[in-house]
Amino acid sequence: MADLDRRTVLAALGGAGGALMLPGLGGGSLAFAQDKIYKWGSSSLGSTGYQIIAVLAQAATKNSKQRHTSLATAGGSENMALLREKQIDFGQTTSTDWEPAIKGTGKFKGKPVPAVQMFAYTIWQCTPMVRADSPIKSLEDLKGKRVMPTTAGGATNGLFQALFKAIGISDKVNYTYGSWKETYDAFAAGAVDCIPTLLTAGNPSGTLKKLTTTHKVRILPVTPELIKKAQAINPGVMSFTVDPKTFPSIDKPTLMLSFGGVAATRADAPKELVYSVVKAIFENTDYVQKTGGVALKDVRLDFATKYLIDSYPVHAGAAQYFKEKGVWREGLKIAG
Repeated sequence: MADLDRRTVLAALGGAGGALMLPGLGGGSLAFAQDKIYKWGSSSLGSTGYQIIAVLAQAATKNSKQRHTSLATAGGSENMALLREKQIDFGQTTSTDWEPAIKGTGKFKGKPVPAVQMFAYTIWQCTPMVRADSPIKSLEDLKGKRVMPTTAGGATNGLFQALFKAIGISDKVNYTYGSWKETYDAFAAGAVDCIPTLLTAGNPSGTLKKLTTTHKVRILPVTPELIKKAQAINPGVMSFTVDPKTFPSIDKPTLMLSFGGVAATRADAPKELVYSVVKAIFENTDYVQKTGGVALKDVRLDFATKYLIDSYPVHAGAAQYFKEKGVWREGLKIAG
């Protein structure tokens, strides 16, 4: 959907009087209601991010007094912009989106976003990967090589840029950009040397599974020290150890470059609203996990605050709920 069309739909949803519920919620039918429908920005139609937010919005509707709907968007970065414009109430973001969004740099230059965190719902592993027979053995060996970190404005490119800046090679790599499909097709054809993995909490995506059935791959090693250096550049950089039981292309537990999936809301969202949304989701995790499958297996209390970003505030409504449940983490700060 084009930006203009999407914003037109959002404006219509937020107007006075009846509101339109989009397909996917409330039995998948079009319905009108006099009360407000809270809008969640997701990701591209059919993507993992789209599916995740659809389930979370369903859970919020099913288990609270509010009505929620999800809308396909271009993903985390656009959701940040839509939150700033008050076109949506909630949205999926990736942890690497927050540094430029909050500070108003990069794609958000001059337009900082007053967003706050609610909870973490997954963690993606998008670590540098090469063909198994490649002469590239380390990240430093990528100098002068062809690297394709998916789209130029995507979270994975932000992740790679932080990593490459940390080792001083960000301006010494030959970049090519494209969609995930284009990226994996280029790698399979030998047109690029290095691309990101795509796993969710250690589980390979269908795209990665398809690639590894025909091509042997190798993960370029990252260290905890290097991760810390990258985090100093972008606090949203994370790491996760993947087990070969879930990703057979590795032969031992492997530390991978990662970013988290973080549900965001506007700073002006009422405390009672956010509290009720978080409660509706986390007191019904069986429903969420059953409906969302592997992509939402980490929607549980012990995960919800683990992968929030210490550098940025958490909404007071979410903080209250997590404190009541005993999972509030030292180092996190409350908005307000």
